[in-house]
This record gives sequence, structure tokens and C-alpha cells, in this order.
Amino acid sequence: MATLLPTAWRATLQLTATIAAQQSADIAAERPGRVVAVRFSSGQTVPAGALLVQLDDTAEAAQVELDTAKLAEARNTLARAEKLMTIAGASQADLEAAQADAAEDEAQLKYDSAAVAQLNITAPFAGTLGIRKISAGDYVSAGQVVASLTQPTPLRVLFSLPQTQAAGISTGESFTIAAASGGAPVAASGKITALSPALDAATDARDAEGVITDTAASFLPGMAGTVTLATGTPQPAFLAPATALNDSVLGQYVFALQPAGGAFSLQTVYVTELGRQGDDAVISTAGLQAGERIVSIGGFKLTDGASVTPDPK
Repeated sequence: MATLLPTAWRATLQLTATIAAQQSADIAAERPGRVVAVRFSSGQTVPAGALLVQLDDTAEAAQVELDTAKLAEARNTLARAEKLMTIAGASQADLEAAQADAAEDEAQLKYDSAAVAQLNITAPFAGTLGIRKISAGDYVSAGQVVASLTQPTPLRVLFSLPQTQAAGISTGESFTIAAASGGAPVAASGKITALSPALDAATDARDAEGVITDTAASFLPGMAGTVTLATGTPQPAFLAPATALNDSVLGQYVFALQPAGGAFSLQTVYVTELGRQGDDAVISTAGLQAGERIVSIGGFKLTDGASVTPDPK
């Protein structure tokens, strides 16, 4: 004998999804040049700002030294002009010219220093590098990729919600995702983090993004998977042991126990199985009441209207 427990049920929806990295980029040279040193290995994990590739900056570094010397001279000239102004030994025009020269030399130093920095290829964020595509001595052109960089965790899940099935779904909703990894199925849990504010006119679907919260899951960016999530408005239902359901040509049914003197009379109640929660079946509420007792197992041996005495165990 089992007691019907009230619950709320939402229909489930399965959608094709793509697993993506939190951040992913092709690391490329900003300027052309000859590779002096490669300071990473394929598959290496690096912090943000790590120096990956150094290009020949001999000429650029020399220019920075020249700019530094010119700026020092311009600042000395400006200091003298400011001092002479206090004793009326210089005109306002001389002072303004010295200020302009100093500002110009300072800007030139910043410009050429930035050019030197562009010859050092660094990691824009922490992550794992892909396969190295260059070696020391190579000449690279602007925009040439030296390696890929991926921040693998937390993994993102990208999918689309059909307009007709998106009711009741919002950010924060939980979902499960399943995929095949190495020939074996893997699954994990996640949460929806963002929903597009507009429908895609071509597909009548709303783009969604989630994040996998199960850090032990063995997924890789680029995998395809299947997302399962609840949709629609919650509807009242009951939890009952799955073994309480019996099959007939008219559909599934349970035997409800109706008090009859010191025993119980069996009443057949046809139900709709909405889903499963562990070992329990989620069934419709029509014809049943919360707290009502039903036959939990072996109902196929019984008949409607039969008188039974439940086992107290």
C-alpha cells in the first residue's frame, strides 16, 4: 500500500545544443616580424598577460631609446624656459614652444613604446594553449595565428528555444545536458544564464545560453549534446511508486483503496503517467486525492471491486 503525495509537474523539452568555451581566441601577431623566441609549449596552461612569442624589436627598441633622450632634452629646455620666465628672461612664445616640444616628444615615446609592445605576443586571458604553429626564426605577417587559447571552464551551453515551447522558461532554470565523450555517454547539470531578448525571425526561436555547473563532467568545447529542461506552467500531480501502475488495453491504471467495513474495496482509476522522479511515477490527479492510498505492487493480480486487507508491513 502507498499513499499519494502531491507534487508539481512540468513537461520536459529536449533540444540540440553546442558546448562552447567561456573564452576562446586565435592568438595572432599584431605586426610582422622575425620570431626571436617562442616561450610556450603546445597544450600549456598560461596566466593572463603571459609572454608567448617575442619578435625582433632591435630597431624599435633603438627608436624608443632615441625618443627617451629627446624627451629628456625637451624637458630640460622646458625647465629652463620656465625658470627664465620668472625673471623675465624668456618670452611667452618661447615657453609655449618648449611645452609643445616636450608634449610632442612624450607622445612620440608612447607611440614607439606601443610599437615595441606589439612585438611581444601575450595571452589576453588565462587558459590552455593549443598546438604551436611557429618556431624561432620564422617570419610572421600581421594577423598570422601562432596558437589558439581556450578558457575551458566554466563551459557554456548554446541552444535555441522554439517559440511554441519557450513558455515559463527564464534565467536561472536548471537543465541537464548529455553528450558522447570517447564513445561513452556523459551527462551534467547546468543553469540558464541568458536569454535573447528577441526571437530569430528565420527560426522562430529564442537563443539561450547556459553554463555547466558540474565541474566533474568530461566535456570539451565544440561538442554537440542534448539539453533537457522543464517547460510550461507547473501543473498539479501525484507521486506514486512506479510499480503501482498497471497496464490495460484502455491505458494505465491504479487500484485505489476505498474503506469497506474492516477491509478495503478496490477501485480502478485510470491515470496518465506524466514522467518519472527516481523510482516514483508522476501521475495525473484526475479521479484521485492527495493522501489517498493505492495498491503499490502486484495490482495485475487483482480485480476491480475486490475486497482486500492491506499488509500492515
